[in-house]
Amino acid sequence: MSATDPESLRTLANLARLELGEDELRAFAPELERILAAFEVLARHAPAPAVASPASPGRTRPGHTREDEPLPSLPRERLLGAAPAREDGFFVVPKTVGGVR
Repeated sequence: MSATDPESLRTLANLARLELGEDELRAFAPELERILAAFEVLARHAPAPAVASPASPGRTRPGHTREDEPLPSLPRERLLGAAPAREDGFFVVPKTVGGVR
């Protein structure tokens, strides 16, 4: 079974919450095939980076992480310096629920 056969395409569309008709599935199949071929080329030429295991150096025992170490915060003026808008020492952002600010 290929990733671009109709049943696989329907499954992918369903996972992506897309409603695609049969014509759209047929149209997207060649595009998906080209994308998958490009990833195969990348996989052959670019080895995956090594990932540290949970028992890697720095951990004293499996599942044990380092202790939290409090560090000083950045100065408020430095943090707010990049803000497009600020007021009374806080970031000003557009209201996302219930209209404008």
